[in-house]
Amino acid sequence: MSEQLFQGRIPHAIYKEQELEEYSENPFTAALPHILSFSEASERMRDKPKFKEEEKFLDGSVRVHAIARLLRSFYQPLSQHLQLEQKISLLIRQGYMGRSPKTGDFYKQQQNAYQRVMERDLDAKIFDDVTSTATSLSIFGCSGCGKSRAIERITKTYQQAIYHPKYNITQVVYLRLECPSGGDLTELCLSFFVEMDKILNTRYSQSHGRKKLGPEGLKTNMAIIANLHALGVLIIDEVQNLNEARSGGARIMNNFFVSLVNTIGIPVIQIGTPKAKKFFQSNLKDARRVTGLGSILWTRMPKDKYWESLLKRLWQYQWLQKAEDLTPELIDTMYDLTQGVMDFVVKLFVLAQARAIAIGSERITAPLLEKVYFDEFQPVHPMIDALKSGNPNLIKNYDDLTLPAVENKLLEIVQDVEVQTEVIKDHEKPTGDKAKILLSLLLQMDIDEDIAIPMVDKVMTTTPDLPIPALINKVTQFATKELKDSNPKPEKTKRIKQADWKDLPTNDLRYIFATKGKRQCVKALLAKGIVLFLN
Repeated sequence: MSEQLFQGRIPHAIYKEQELEEYSENPFTAALPHILSFSEASERMRDKPKFKEEEKFLDGSVRVHAIARLLRSFYQPLSQHLQLEQKISLLIRQGYMGRSPKTGDFYKQQQNAYQRVMERDLDAKIFDDVTSTATSLSIFGCSGCGKSRAIERITKTYQQAIYHPKYNITQVVYLRLECPSGGDLTELCLSFFVEMDKILNTRYSQSHGRKKLGPEGLKTNMAIIANLHALGVLIIDEVQNLNEARSGGARIMNNFFVSLVNTIGIPVIQIGTPKAKKFFQSNLKDARRVTGLGSILWTRMPKDKYWESLLKRLWQYQWLQKAEDLTPELIDTMYDLTQGVMDFVVKLFVLAQARAIAIGSERITAPLLEKVYFDEFQPVHPMIDALKSGNPNLIKNYDDLTLPAVENKLLEIVQDVEVQTEVIKDHEKPTGDKAKILLSLLLQMDIDEDIAIPMVDKVMTTTPDLPIPALINKVTQFATKELKDSNPKPEKTKRIKQADWKDLPTNDLRYIFATKGKRQCVKALLAKGIVLFLN
């Protein structure tokens, strides 16, 4: 295969034989990837963080940084993501059908665009035989449900810009705009030229993006640039951020989006919370025109087998030294606290791990999840309560709540971990990473420093070359023996105070009694066959 050529940073087109003849004949669609099957799309969209078992034995402050990988690198596509990928694939390819440079339609579109500029009229045209095959798609859903992330993962399966040397055309396959908070249609149009400049290293924001032109004049210039660069799809995100009063009302905004599709001839995807629906539903006719491929209600995950499957994948990435398997109790608790909103799911899992390191428990339990939710998720409690109620009137009032930056909270937890381990630095002890790990582990096991420090010293003196797992096993054995020898009544050393039962393994009956009460404990005894139920 020949080496990929580039026009500056933009790769030259490589035309591929497509499954459909009409796609192979059009240079704009022939340069796209093959149409993906569900399995291929799933594989390309999936993302997973780097993870090594040995990282579990790093210092707590370092592990918190490893846990943060989940915020950027964990993505598991579900059936709704794959269906959306197919819709966008169809949207882009069908939108190019009326704009092939081979047939001359592309240049007729450009002539019509030029005429609109000259007459300052979006309905002006020279060629009547040019028809638009562009359509659109609207996606509405509560904040945090993963709408924007899904679009991001799907568009990454395409090359954003492609240069066609034979036609001297730089094709832009997709362009994403984010509506500025409190902004209007003029600001939205201006962002179009700024984003085009970023992709193409041009100066359209200076030559075509003059604010004094207003929405109509800017929209005409958008048509010129979009046609010039064969824009495949325009994605407008966070539509609910537009200021209705500044933009002239819902009707004017609705007409704006309709004309983007029908007059400019570019496929458009509108994304927003349910509050944005009114911009596209002023009347039935316009609603149909602006939602050509339908309007998708992007909902939170239901509590079904896919929810459990997703959690199982997520649960693999634990940097905790006493990490336990996913249990039905944890599955239920995670759903109760997040209501299937993916943004909340990942963030709760991340913060729970960091908290487990900070307090030294080194495992995730249902009470720990509830504590983290209570402490860190205060801003979204009203939204979660509304989702639990299932009342649409309540839900629509809380569809745009967001969590504060989780990274900031992780920094606070890192400080907590460092404060907790400061006690180690205040004592004479063996030096070196292995010794620090061993001593930290013993302190997390609530072993007194006057016992832990000599034990680590002894192990590192006698067997310093053993790998970390073997040293952990040996120092634990030494520490246990030391504890037994230091107490003349062994039976008392085995007793665990009832106040500490919540720190036992989750399958321990004392843990169940302490966290769930007597009724659940009896159920567990019955399930294990330890006691019999007699009528």
